Amino acid sequence: MKEQKKYKIFGLLIYYILRVLSKTYKVEKISAEGVMDENAVYVSWHNKIVPITVIMDKLKKKAALASASKDGELISVPLEKFGYKVVRGSSGRDAVKGLLKMVKFLKDGYIVGTPVDGPKGPVYKVKPGMLFLAQRSGKKLVPIGAASKNKWVFKKTWDKIELPKPFSKIVCILGKPISIAPDEDLNVVALRVEKVLLELDRQAEIKINKK
Repeated sequence: MKEQKKYKIFGLLIYYILRVLSKTYKVEKISAEGVMDENAVYVSWHNKIVPITVIMDKLKKKAALASASKDGELISVPLEKFGYKVVRGSSGRDAVKGLLKMVKFLKDGYIVGTPVDGPKGPVYKVKPGMLFLAQRSGKKLVPIGAASKNKWVFKKTWDKIELPKPFSKIVCILGKPISIAPDEDLNVVALRVEKVLLELDRQAEIKINKK
């Protein structure tokens, strides 16, 4: 119980740091559809979770999937403070239960999502959870790429998570929504989504480094 409380305190600290920093960022959002609030499944890489949380900040109906582990507390606490409905259970035996709860949120008009290579990697390898969610719900999958002009990179973390520095410019690119047919092989879809996400990140890096 003491350890859980410790994680919650750290989670709150992360939230307040992000809240202060987010006020200084200059954000550019580029969308293939021209909208951000489509009722769909949004996916990105785990190391881009900070800039993407920032661009989602003003959206009202949003839900996210977080690990049921104690480490998930570090993510779920700030997400809840940013206005997300957080479902715990992104791995192990709680995975199906968590995904079914996310289906309900989708049916209620929420946008939902989580990093597709989380919670522990391997980095840049798409896991099937969010793909299954889009397939099961009949909703589209919206890939998001992101880049920050100036950032700290935490190299000791498994994903080398990025934290934009104060007053940094952030570029987020929403790719073309992907429809997944009921009979499609999710392993094949995963490879396609990996290529799309890496390309969107590349485009965001090019965009942000233009003079």
